[in-house]
Amino acid sequence: MKVAIIGTGQIAQRHLNAFRNIPDVVLVAHLATSQSKADSAAHQWGGRGYTDLETLLRHDKPDAVWITVPPHQHGAYEQTLLASHIPFLVEKPLSADRQTAETIAAAIARTGTLAAVGYNWRALDTLPRLRQQLTRTPVRMVVGAFHVNTPPAVWWRHQAESGGQMVEQATHLIDLARSLIGEGTLLCAQSARVARPAYPDADIAGVSAAMIRFQPDVVGVFSATNILAQGADVRLQLMCEDTLITITRQAVTYQQGETQHTDTAQADSYEVQNRAFITAIQQHDPTRIYSTYADALHTHRLCQEIVERST
Repeated sequence: MKVAIIGTGQIAQRHLNAFRNIPDVVLVAHLATSQSKADSAAHQWGGRGYTDLETLLRHDKPDAVWITVPPHQHGAYEQTLLASHIPFLVEKPLSADRQTAETIAAAIARTGTLAAVGYNWRALDTLPRLRQQLTRTPVRMVVGAFHVNTPPAVWWRHQAESGGQMVEQATHLIDLARSLIGEGTLLCAQSARVARPAYPDADIAGVSAAMIRFQPDVVGVFSATNILAQGADVRLQLMCEDTLITITRQAVTYQQGETQHTDTAQADSYEVQNRAFITAIQQHDPTRIYSTYADALHTHRLCQEIVERST
């Protein structure tokens, strides 16, 4: 399968590393904001470098495209691919705003093009056992924490470009809660900006919190902050009868009284989700996709509502 990738940042690198273990993939093109970035990626990973998507499609038309760009850059790339009926996997969040994602979703539905979203937590190989556990001990409460320092990318600390931390980062936790428990309704949300001399241009919230009720009757509390100096504290905790379950990208830990058991992730969730999307394309089977665009739109709406209600 001929694949092109849009973007050359950290997330693009994760996908490219994952492609190394998927024999069906042939990288034919890299699209970047500068020719030097595109050529550098092509030199390292193979294929050719471009700065214009339509030119790329004319010369190296791929079977599928991975879109890994900052949130505010979504829109034109997706619409160009949809016009050519080229399947794509787009990284979360779907956009920095609400309307861009809604417009893309409508175009996907109209064209019938396969589109996946990079909610890679859904592809964790620790989740099958977890889902079995939840049939025995249903969730009563969920608590999500995305507590980190400020990423170095300038666009990340600008609300209009990133959408804010709940939209850009904590969305992983809210999406996984939806996937495990059911749809959520926002009850309340609060946020505050924090003046930080190191980032005088930042206009996103430094601290955020939201309360969500998930179906059928599960209380959820989510918090996010980007003001820390130490390493990340990112986790989703499920409170069940007599059992506390803690989920990270690295492992799932089950604690019942004094007894504790940890399942460590063995597979790369980026590789797992990429393999699933490739299989979906090859078999014309959208059910193989871990997160479709239509489903991811529900998460995006919820995260956008958190930002709207908390400002």
